Amino acid sequence: MPTERPGVVKWILPPVLLALFMSSLAWLADRRAAPAPVDGCVRCHGDVRGLEASHAALGCAACHLGDRAARDETAAHAGLVLIPGNDADVDRTCGTAGCHPEMPPRMRNSIMSTMNGVVSVDRWVFGEQPTPTARTPIASLGTSSPADLHLRNLCASCHVTAQKRQWGPIGEQSRGGGCNACHLRYPAEALGQLDAGVHRTTHPQLRARPTRDHCFGCHSRSGRVSLSYEGWRESDDGGARTLADGRELAPALPDVHFERGLECVDCHVSWEVMGEGSYALHREDQAQVACADCHLTGAAKTLTFAEADPEAQKLTRLTGGDSSPARRFLTVGRTGRAFPGTRALPDGGLELEPAGPRPARRLAPIAAPCGGDGAHAALSCGACHDAWAPQCTGCHTRFDATEVMFDLLDGDERQGRFHEAPGPRLAAPPALGVRELRVDGGVQRRVEEFTPGMVLTLARTAAEQAAPRFRRLYAAGFPHTVRREVRDCASCHASPLALGYGRGRLEYVVRGRAGEWRFTPSTPASAADGLPGDAWIGFLREPGAATTTREDTRPFTLAEQRRILTVGACLTCHPPASAPMREALRDPTRALGQISPRCATPRWP
Repeated sequence: MPTERPGVVKWILPPVLLALFMSSLAWLADRRAAPAPVDGCVRCHGDVRGLEASHAALGCAACHLGDRAARDETAAHAGLVLIPGNDADVDRTCGTAGCHPEMPPRMRNSIMSTMNGVVSVDRWVFGEQPTPTARTPIASLGTSSPADLHLRNLCASCHVTAQKRQWGPIGEQSRGGGCNACHLRYPAEALGQLDAGVHRTTHPQLRARPTRDHCFGCHSRSGRVSLSYEGWRESDDGGARTLADGRELAPALPDVHFERGLECVDCHVSWEVMGEGSYALHREDQAQVACADCHLTGAAKTLTFAEADPEAQKLTRLTGGDSSPARRFLTVGRTGRAFPGTRALPDGGLELEPAGPRPARRLAPIAAPCGGDGAHAALSCGACHDAWAPQCTGCHTRFDATEVMFDLLDGDERQGRFHEAPGPRLAAPPALGVRELRVDGGVQRRVEEFTPGMVLTLARTAAEQAAPRFRRLYAAGFPHTVRREVRDCASCHASPLALGYGRGRLEYVVRGRAGEWRFTPSTPASAADGLPGDAWIGFLREPGAATTTREDTRPFTLAEQRRILTVGACLTCHPPASAPMREALRDPTRALGQISPRCATPRWP
């Protein structure tokens, strides 16, 4: 056996080496015979500059497709995509295997693409489905039902997967564009060339973090949060600013986070905006970051840079943030993921690196009174800290079959048109109501802020003009008008707006040792239901069914109204800082049980 092994090596190993050598020669011959295709786009477009390095290195055809090896213009432009990143081409451009393949599925399931809540609530209001919650993506809109035509006529352009058809930056009237909707940015030189109509040599850029301008086109509509955040409200009497769509704006109190220089994406992180990939039915299902994630009530939960998810790591590097091993992120309470932009400091403090050109800011802990007493533990942060909300207390929507509408979904004309006649545009502190959350098999009650969502008469068809439907629905929402200063006690416990009664005079009239609450509305009653035109519910009445745009929200019950107004009655004599009121904050149930016989307690109708 020992004499045979050298023979095996002698006769087997040389053929192996020979095969490797011959295959190497063949590979080299192929390389000489057929060199790698050169990006032929540069023969005509070699003077284009400005695209950031990470995308410029890919060459033109990686995004715009076409045939990079062709020398003829017609052949080179075959299959060309002028505006890459739209949903129609994203799987062949931005979402290819070598780039961002995980993003298209997330984008398509995101509430910002599906508009699921908008479609679902609209169909419910029109009487076309039994609840305001169902799987109803914008792509499911038909062309026969009144609700779907209403959306096609007035609403269907505000979704990320709407097609961007023209070159240009994302602005006040921009809608959709797929990846462009959030990431396209025009440097000044590129914008100047576009405006001048000259041959473009400066390419627009693609940036990881969107600016407020990217959000404005859609979010200055509906809940108007882009306007409110920056301190603007719509005005019926002219204003200091006119939007590109003609709306007049008047100044209002801005959000304190806007004053501190925070961009939208400082709070609305990528996993929230893009979604996690699962299908969201309503906005709140996709929301992740809460006030308490930055303004903590206890010890901070943190992750090191190495422990953070790859997306947080990548965003930090792309935006020039601290990516050292010592970096510690705060975590998002709802998901446990790293909160990009946040950092735990060696001294135990916390700070935020804003997405905009602002210095890092130290995060303030939650103030001592917030949630620190038994009376207000159920209140959301915004219930006290939101200064105001835009309010439209009446809208008439009618259908005219003789006119032609522009279909926002298909981009063509269609017979029949919806008209909306809005009521007065108002700004005031939001009403308060209740969201009932399912937690650990039970129900957790949380007081939140509400605004008029749909107080409207609705003529769905031409035949309904004489007898339109009427709905009085409020919507829970975060108006983005946060202030450090908060509502005082009376602005909740003795405010007709806060309780949902509408504007007017709410007074406590004392006779002897009993008192009576009286309300005089300032808005005429609606013929449809007898309530004041700007009301949500009747004064000291049990609310009816179907009063909000969600199944888990409602106004205050009659019993809750009485409890709130009982405190309001006490405030007519006892200042908020007095001993009886401080005791009521510590233990409201016990305090109500110890009311002095000398007090003029409320008498209820």
